[in-house]
Amino acid sequence: MRERDGHPPRPADAEPELLPESAPCPFCDGRETHLVNPFGGQLSVAQYWCRSCRTAFEFIKWDDAPGAS
Repeated sequence: MRERDGHPPRPADAEPELLPESAPCPFCDGRETHLVNPFGGQLSVAQYWCRSCRTAFEFIKWDDAPGAS
């Protein structure tokens, strides 16, 4: 999917109602994380990066998230 200017959509724009801006890091419980990719190894997860412990992790997108049908 491409935007009008020919560039792919930014990850935060891909599914804004399902993805938090910052997900808790499962390794250090830090909140200094950012979305790397809205899709991980499966469509049901998103990939985040923790700036505190410098670790990548996957965040599960739950069915009961706001806006999910």
